[in-house]
Amino acid sequence: MNINDCIAKADSPIQSYWEYSSFQHVDICIVGAGIIGLSTALECRKRYPDALITILEKAPHGHGATTRNAGFACFGSATELLHDIDVFGKDHALNIANERFLGLSSLLQRCAPEKIKYEALGGAELIRAHEISYLDRIDEVNAFAENITGDPHTFRIVSTHEQKAFGFSDAVQAVIMNKYEGQVHSGYLHATLESLARAADIRIEHGSDVLQVNDNDDHGSLHVSTCNGEYALHAQTIILCTNAMMSKLAPELDIKPGRGQVIVTSPISGLSFQGAFHIDEGYYYFRSLGDRVLLGGGRNLDFEGEETYEFGHSSIIMEALETMLREVILPKKEFIIDYAWSGLMGFTPDKKSRVSSLSNHVYCVFGCNGMGIALASRIAERIASLIADS
Repeated sequence: MNINDCIAKADSPIQSYWEYSSFQHVDICIVGAGIIGLSTALECRKRYPDALITILEKAPHGHGATTRNAGFACFGSATELLHDIDVFGKDHALNIANERFLGLSSLLQRCAPEKIKYEALGGAELIRAHEISYLDRIDEVNAFAENITGDPHTFRIVSTHEQKAFGFSDAVQAVIMNKYEGQVHSGYLHATLESLARAADIRIEHGSDVLQVNDNDDHGSLHVSTCNGEYALHAQTIILCTNAMMSKLAPELDIKPGRGQVIVTSPISGLSFQGAFHIDEGYYYFRSLGDRVLLGGGRNLDFEGEETYEFGHSSIIMEALETMLREVILPKKEFIIDYAWSGLMGFTPDKKSRVSSLSNHVYCVFGCNGMGIALASRIAERIASLIADS
């Protein structure tokens, strides 16, 4: 081969020998460096201590939902669990909630709680007049939750005195407390997982947009776009961990995107509650953030409009969030909105996550249904086991 033939054959831009021989052939390639991708890489490292493992990530960090979520470490509010029992049946609902609970346990074993600023402040759900009938089912939801927590009193209705101390408006008729909920700092969580991955000799390639994935006879390959051009990466095992964006690489999968919009208040003097809270079967969620309040949700006001791959805000939801703050959560409190952002989640029809193989060398995990913090570690364990057994 002469020099002109070599130039014609080379990718554009031309890869150096060092790049080609060091980075373009790996044992395991994971697409997505969010909480699922990083957790999956760490689980693979446990099973394959000598494997070459690379994570490809399009963004500066895993930002689809990992650093844009609300930081809830929870497995489901009382009304959400009861809703799932009514819609899917007890066994199906139990599987959903138990996977979340197990995942949270695995997360706290992997990450030192102080590193991710985990706070076991408990959680609660606000019950309004049209939801008051749920109070009659507290024994039912406790019997259900005992299968998960081992505690027959996971949920309790707080006293009138406790409820008044929260400072919510009179629209709140009751509050159901769950002592097993907590919250994390999503930025520190991502940074901790990334640090653990690097310490485990896992390579993370930011700015790498995977355009296509192929399965060949003896390996998989990825067509990757970077700021320096495009190239092919070859791997014995490819694991897709892009969650909401999964259908862009595998359109046949049963996942739909869902945008979550979030706002954070200015510091509030004398904030009267701490912990994580839910409203309306978990479609609204708020928590203390120091002396600020974070509130997200409202997707149920416009399911069709929020089924999008686009970050951004809609006026109907942003107005609903601010109204919820001013009229229900923080009545008579002075504040402004200091932060507003959105994140992208992945949803499945039955609320169960998916862990499966697409071909001989390509696997996928997706469908956290808004519970990525709770499910990521559990999903990682499941996909690592599936690959080991294949």
